[in-house]
Amino acid sequence: MDYGKLFRRGWEVVWQNKYLFILGFLAALGGGSGGSSGGNFNYSIPGPSGSDVPAEMFEEFTQFWTQYGGLILGLVCFFFILGIVFWLIRLAAVGGLIESVDRIEAGEQMSFGKAFSAGVARIWSLVGLSVMLNLPFILIGLLFAGLGTSFLVTAVNSGDMATPPRFLGLFFACAGLFACLLVPLGIVVAVVQPFAQRGLMLKQLGVVDSIRHGWQVVRDNIGDILLLGIAFLVIGFLFGLVTLVFTLPFAFLAMGPFLLDAIQGNTIDFGMTEVLSLAFGGICLGLVGAAVNSVLTAYRSATVTLAYHHFVQKPVIGEP
Repeated sequence: MDYGKLFRRGWEVVWQNKYLFILGFLAALGGGSGGSSGGNFNYSIPGPSGSDVPAEMFEEFTQFWTQYGGLILGLVCFFFILGIVFWLIRLAAVGGLIESVDRIEAGEQMSFGKAFSAGVARIWSLVGLSVMLNLPFILIGLLFAGLGTSFLVTAVNSGDMATPPRFLGLFFACAGLFACLLVPLGIVVAVVQPFAQRGLMLKQLGVVDSIRHGWQVVRDNIGDILLLGIAFLVIGFLFGLVTLVFTLPFAFLAMGPFLLDAIQGNTIDFGMTEVLSLAFGGICLGLVGAAVNSVLTAYRSATVTLAYHHFVQKPVIGEP
């Protein structure tokens, strides 16, 4: 494979069809109200004599949860639904990017509307593909989230404040063990999924057949795909530095006051105003990060689609 030609053609496609940057922004997306001073969750940073801090911290957490628990659960549900909406938009944009580059290479004229509509037309297949490939991670994540939540709620309701600190050590040890076991699987999924998505979009395969197809493409072209992955790791690292420059001011606005209080050893006031401040800062971080990463996302998708053309013996890159 001529990697120089591949990367040049990928950039030409994106630069000549700038609506792909909008799709790249959508594909790069992730995914209470002010409180009175009397209802804040305050705790001090542990010092040399702070052996009783965990119990005090969980007692104050109980008071905080009693006052704001319902509102927090409502916000969690809202952001969960919002995350699902963003996820569906992201999948439709991914499908649109794949379809656009394929049709552009075939000599067709494409637009944002046509591209996004193509992604929407296959959205449920893309959802099924994503869920099936990531099912082990979803199940384990739900398991740990359920265990952690039920254990903490039980401890808070029973008033046993010594249990949570002991439980957290075991909880994180088990989570770390599962993480080590799932890392190799995560790497395989990350490599197979882009080619499975292209099989689903361009060959109109079903979910299971597209996974088989993606695995076959990776198995038959493992050397080229590893080199392509290494190249994009380097490019991604450079883009990560650029993203850090743009997002650091927003991160400081969101976390700066808390970090300064922690460094100075001051009491941290953590009420609903602070919760909303962190949430707003997180949303700003996500949007700015997605805007910066839209360039890399569109370019990487176009380049991988062109590489996929080569792997499945489609027309030579750059030829109609």
